[in-house]
Amino acid sequence: MNERIKAALFAGLVCGILAGCGVGGGGEPQEPSAASVDPSFAESLSKTKAPGQNFNLAPFTLQLPTGSAGHPDTISGSELTTFTDSPYFYTNTSDGSMAMADPKQGWTTSGSLHPRVELRENATWKTSGTNVLTATVNVVEVPSRTTIGQIFQGSGPSKPLCELQVTAKGVVQLLLEDTNQGGSSTLTQITTVSLGSKFDYDLELSGTTITVTANNVAKTFPLPSSFIGESFYFKAGDYDQSAVAGNPLTSVSTIVQFYALSIKH
Repeated sequence: MNERIKAALFAGLVCGILAGCGVGGGGEPQEPSAASVDPSFAESLSKTKAPGQNFNLAPFTLQLPTGSAGHPDTISGSELTTFTDSPYFYTNTSDGSMAMADPKQGWTTSGSLHPRVELRENATWKTSGTNVLTATVNVVEVPSRTTIGQIFQGSGPSKPLCELQVTAKGVVQLLLEDTNQGGSSTLTQITTVSLGSKFDYDLELSGTTITVTANNVAKTFPLPSSFIGESFYFKAGDYDQSAVAGNPLTSVSTIVQFYALSIKH
């Protein structure tokens, strides 16, 4: 057989195989498996838009360290579409992430010792079904430890159920309250991360089981009995546990950047 004919037949055979695999030849490409999806979301975020134009913040209200004693400023979900407030809440112009930066001193609610830059879910929900807060974050700076996600009581005493925290040494830990009255809690290490690097986390409460996943490490906890039957809501942001109440400083000490944020019920 003529060598040119052989080469043409071989090329046609290779193209057919590749097309059957979804590569080249005009065929539909295969969807990447979940394990192969790059967890970096920064490429899809605008570096010039307000955080509320990169993220769906309609389900949340933002609390800031500004305002007055016992009455910190809050921004509704509808206002967050175009809202920025540097140096506390803004879009990072280097990668489009949503930056939340907590000062060492700022105004707090009457029930808290620490100021915060934090999103609070507006709706409350019961524990039936699946309730998950999912985020991709980068804790850039933290002097001691900061809370980046919470499950909070929406009925009963105004106390958290649990807080996901990151320490200055990169320890990701869960603070779980022993009762819905607060006052005593248990700290459990979930994993470790490098400060300045992105990682994913999930906070889930379904039925009477709390599931925490951080940096692909998952741990489960039983819902303390006094919380059973209550309603809850999620929080996500930068809640520096070493910051104190007072006139807000414009220099920040803790910075948390969000690259993805969603809630599922």
